[in-house]
Amino acid sequence: MMTSPPPKVRLATLPTPLERLDRLSAAWGGPAIWVKRDDLTGFGLSGNKVRKLEYHLAAAQAAGADTLITTGAAQSNHCRATALAAARVGFRTLLVLRTPDGRAPARLEGNHLLDRLAGAEVRFVTPEEYAARDQALAAIADELTADGRTPWVIPEGASDALGMWGFVAAMSELHAQVDEIGPISAVWHAASSGGTTAGLGWAADRLELDIPVTGSSIGDSVPDLRRRIERIWAEAVVTYGGSWPVPHMELIDYHVGRGYGLTTEEELEIQAEATQLTGLIFDPTYTGKAIVGLRREIGAGRYGRDDTVVFWHSGGGFAVFSHDFGTVLD
Repeated sequence: MMTSPPPKVRLATLPTPLERLDRLSAAWGGPAIWVKRDDLTGFGLSGNKVRKLEYHLAAAQAAGADTLITTGAAQSNHCRATALAAARVGFRTLLVLRTPDGRAPARLEGNHLLDRLAGAEVRFVTPEEYAARDQALAAIADELTADGRTPWVIPEGASDALGMWGFVAAMSELHAQVDEIGPISAVWHAASSGGTTAGLGWAADRLELDIPVTGSSIGDSVPDLRRRIERIWAEAVVTYGGSWPVPHMELIDYHVGRGYGLTTEEELEIQAEATQLTGLIFDPTYTGKAIVGLRREIGAGRYGRDDTVVFWHSGGGFAVFSHDFGTVLD
């Protein structure tokens, strides 16, 4: 049984298209590859992040908030989407961004540039400080409250029981589109803060869908990802009721490479090849890592010509401009 979703602010253009990638499928010699075009949600090129923010912004409005506080890496798609959505709706934004040394990057580029263009206030922290990010966001909320403002805290990636609803709805949307393509071997997507995977898995269980979900980590270990997802599900069971979902998903961490936001020349070559075969942009941090993982798994024989894979394109193309493709494209 599916609980009725909470209210949301409508920002995204939905449903996003489901398209077949014929040239990529032929070149990689494995399954029929389809793409769920969440790069086309239509709001500031915010990709899939806007799905989760629609629910958080509605809750912030209901609470009378005037300032959104959230956190992520300096090139966070989520933080950029939050800043742009806040500008649209009329909130202030305060972002806590992680950098290697806790200082502002030397150049304004990619998502960080867009954060600033949207008017966000930005504070920088080290990786060590970022480990206590939830406590840091709470402290900032207390600081703003003492100054007479009304903050609304959005966790990293909007990945909590509220933000999860964006992908419960997204999975329902996909289910309505898949009749034309037959059985699906996997919904392949980039997994990071856990909200996307949690929502897809929750919906697959509640709607009794025979659609396997595969989250390809872009930086963290499977145990870390699983803990994040289970925290979201635990919160959702308490908040919305029902039983613990039966997992309809698989998590893998074989393709994290050098880690979050870091790429190798081989990874960039695969991403460039995918763009040249599809005309789509794959951001090296998220969708790029995920498409690399899919390419390698096809090469290893995981999926064959009788399979169908849906690649969830979560957007985030701006991060391409913060990576050096020079040696790959020379």
